[in-house]
Amino acid sequence: MTHTQDGPPADVPSDDPVSHMLVLLRSAHLLRAAVVLDLADTLEDEALSVADLAVRTGTDPGVLGRLLAALASTGVFALTDDGRYAHTPLSRTMCSTHPVGRILAQDLKSDASWQAWSNLAAATKQGRSPFALVHGTDFYSYISEHDPEQAANFHQAMSNATEEDNGDVVAALGLPATGVVVDVGGGRGGLLRDVLLAAPELRGVLFDVDSVVADALPELVSDPLASRCETVAGDALVAVPEGADLYLLRFILHNWGDEDCVRILKSCARAARPGSRIIVVEVLLEKSGTPDPYTAMADMGMFVLFGSQERTEAEYAALFERAGLEYRGSTATESLHLFEAVAR
Repeated sequence: MTHTQDGPPADVPSDDPVSHMLVLLRSAHLLRAAVVLDLADTLEDEALSVADLAVRTGTDPGVLGRLLAALASTGVFALTDDGRYAHTPLSRTMCSTHPVGRILAQDLKSDASWQAWSNLAAATKQGRSPFALVHGTDFYSYISEHDPEQAANFHQAMSNATEEDNGDVVAALGLPATGVVVDVGGGRGGLLRDVLLAAPELRGVLFDVDSVVADALPELVSDPLASRCETVAGDALVAVPEGADLYLLRFILHNWGDEDCVRILKSCARAARPGSRIIVVEVLLEKSGTPDPYTAMADMGMFVLFGSQERTEAEYAALFERAGLEYRGSTATESLHLFEAVAR
């Protein structure tokens, strides 16, 4: 009989602060090694021996066995009764086919991102983005100039990771039966596609930088949706398409500092007709107390890579007001919040 564990072992130290600290300290390095070595994709659905995995990944079997044992001790991979290693729910998130797998690969395989995280302490003293501190430019400019392939992979990874939330977001939007929706910074258009499918009389505009909209989803540039969808390239910091009934910004503002967020929202305010809705979709940062670990890590990730942040509802409301928009409130989905304002 083959037995595997479905999660972290019961004896992962949680009541011993010294042991727990050591586990936290080393875990990111172990995960980076696993992702760089493509262990999750190599394993696929088949339990494999250390020897087989070593051959397939070109690694030393002795060291690999120790790495796998350390990963399994925290619930990443599991040792079977016959001495092979198999997937767990945690290790499956590292597969390139998983919605977050490509994001993990971007974060952990990239030397540029790893160097930024390594300089968090220095950046904290200066109040600057670690990425900008280390590399002298912002994240998007860096990957566009130094690694166009990584830039393309990054945008694809973002599209994959957000796909599973599309249904909840569309259901919460309260879509008009007719009119025009502009997806600002909409990437390849996965959310806009689902918006248009949900509202057959609605027309859409996919708005993003040229290199992104040039790779728009085939569904948006071929019938039947092509007749209702336009792709427009541009910079939201300067201007967005005019005259829409709904401006949608998902995971856009958390990439920017307050001043740039206001510039983006002012672009929407200038372009919108009075009464048009502007909806921002983001993770909500609670206004007080200790946040849950996922939200806290997301917030730090925004700072490290972009010098930006996740925000509270009051902070989003303040951004809308500074941009000349009237804040109307928020709607929660299972994992996200929709913050809504209207143009005056």
